[in-house]
Amino acid sequence: MKVIILNNQSILDIAIQHTGSVENCFAIAVANGLSVSDVLSAGSLAEIPEDVFKNTDVLNYYNAKNIQPATGSTAEQYSEIPTLKGIGYMQIANGFKVS
Repeated sequence: MKVIILNNQSILDIAIQHTGSVENCFAIAVANGLSVSDVLSAGSLAEIPEDVFKNTDVLNYYNAKNIQPATGSTAEQYSEIPTLKGIGYMQIANGFKVS
């Protein structure tokens, strides 16, 4: 099945919307020659393999509520996020130790 990618949709969004399971993101990525972290182009087509597991409960809910997740972000959107600084912010693996 081919689906149209919406603005800001990720492979995870496509998987949950069209199969009801985020676990299918790997099969969808492979079927389309993509990485699960690739930024997708709105309006392009993605192939959903027919043999993936479909969670009908989730699919029915998304369809009934007309939910079309679009959680992807672009580099431009990341540049709008302020850099976190100060005592309340630490980077794990950069001076942060767990003992």
